[in-house]
Amino acid sequence: MKGLIHYQFANYSRTHKYVPPVSVFIMILIINYTFIPNPILDSYSFTSLVLFFIMGWVTITILHAEDQGLQQLTILHAKNKKGYYLALVINCAFVGLILSIVAVVYPIVFHVFKPGLLTIHIVIGFLAHFCLAILSIALSLFFTRELVKSNVNSWWGVISILVVSLALAVAKADILKVKILTWLLPPLRYSLEIMSVGDKITSVPVLVYAQFAWIFIYSLILITIFIIVVSKRRKL
Repeated sequence: MKGLIHYQFANYSRTHKYVPPVSVFIMILIINYTFIPNPILDSYSFTSLVLFFIMGWVTITILHAEDQGLQQLTILHAKNKKGYYLALVINCAFVGLILSIVAVVYPIVFHVFKPGLLTIHIVIGFLAHFCLAILSIALSLFFTRELVKSNVNSWWGVISILVVSLALAVAKADILKVKILTWLLPPLRYSLEIMSVGDKITSVPVLVYAQFAWIFIYSLILITIFIIVVSKRRKL
């Protein structure tokens, strides 16, 4: 598994497909923090949403890094289709982790926040970024070429599901009042609620950790479903 993860990451690096999404993310970070000082959690909330969309882009490029012929050859050598896709997801998560760290550390290094930065702000900021990165990966997987034949439909599918998830979270629509749907719909709204508490927060309620945990668990469930489906699906 370790060798497979390393191979996939090295192959992805050679394609340079990471350059556009990473460049866009860094550029937005720089522009966002041009004027100082900035509110802490509001700034982290914005950049976590940016990362949410960027990771959809990254996920597609990682899953499509190999052409289909080379992909089948790699799966054959790996002798484990589930392991192949799990390794891809781990590489996506690794990129999400790196970008999350960059997003949290950048404004601290350049001192662009208002006075009063606490460790708790950094912890919440990192959890918001990384949880939304994982959620984006989980949602985007279902629009890769493994399940969607057309590349155009893959991109439109990813954009649509991410935009709809954000719209539902921001709009606080009546549909969210239906109990069963609050468990089924992407839990992006929890991150937005957490990040709206204000910079005066000095401790994190247990509920906050539970909400972040649910975003992570929800994502893991989707990732598991994806891996099971694609590992059993024959290539047409």
